[in-house]
Amino acid sequence: MADVPPTIQLTGPLVLGYQFNWGLYGVLATQLYTYQQAGFRDSRLIKSIVYGVFVVESLQLIMATHDSFNTLALGWGNFSDLLEVWFTWFDLPFLTGLTSATIQCFYAWRLFVLSKSYVLAITIAVIALIQGAAAMAEGLQVFISQNVPGTQTDTFKTTAVWLGGTALCDIIICCAMFYFLSKSRTGFRTTDSVLNMLIRITIETGMVTAVVAIIELTLFLTFKHNFYHVVPAFMLSKLYSNSFLVLLNSRIITSKRLTTSETFQSHTELSISRETNRTGGMKLDLAHRTFNDDIAMVTFSDNPNKTHQNPPHDRVLCDV
Repeated sequence: MADVPPTIQLTGPLVLGYQFNWGLYGVLATQLYTYQQAGFRDSRLIKSIVYGVFVVESLQLIMATHDSFNTLALGWGNFSDLLEVWFTWFDLPFLTGLTSATIQCFYAWRLFVLSKSYVLAITIAVIALIQGAAAMAEGLQVFISQNVPGTQTDTFKTTAVWLGGTALCDIIICCAMFYFLSKSRTGFRTTDSVLNMLIRITIETGMVTAVVAIIELTLFLTFKHNFYHVVPAFMLSKLYSNSFLVLLNSRIITSKRLTTSETFQSHTELSISRETNRTGGMKLDLAHRTFNDDIAMVTFSDNPNKTHQNPPHDRVLCDV
């Protein structure tokens, strides 16, 4: 059996991890309430992911609370209880892998809508599925071994694949989103403002999860036989869920920006026609292009091809 660490190296990270877990769950509940009140007309797939993720996070919280109560309350003063697996093998790696892989596959789908690149979408999806499978495998290894102090040694390879794949996938998603959203700029101030906000949200949320995954992997591999890595581990799943709902709820802000602008309903394009009327005057073809906020990551309708359709034009001829 591996060397037993000092008690503070076990209890301290557990207390912090459970607190962060509850706090981020409260933020997630607020995000879900905001999403529900907004009344987005999302597809059934999107709504299924939203509510499914919340159910998984609720289950994870219940199981983590069970573990914390048994470890830090009922088992107070009993050192052996700190080394019990309880439900940790399931609520940390298993459910975290499920949540992160689901959300990353969602991003892969949205990137396909933006880029029409099968290679990019499949690459992201494959990495997401691999890291999700590695997370579940790591959980099963912990359950089978029941060796908490030796977890880092027993699950070295699977954990490296899990957290390394998680960080890699997030970085690829951030870079791809930045590239394709930047290409979507139209030159119109309102549209570009919305796109800039989406780019900022995508980079911020994506990099947060990537950085936390890297920190967890570093602590896991560097500090043996303690629970330092548990703190970011308890945060990772909730950060994925919150970042996903932050992206969806950002449409509230974009809608407000667009409705307060004169260009929300239509952007006017001036195309000078060479046609001359009977009086010899030149006619300007004013094409009122209806601006639809189904661009990039703003809305998520049932028809993914809607983003790439040519916007309708209401043409008005006037003499100048």
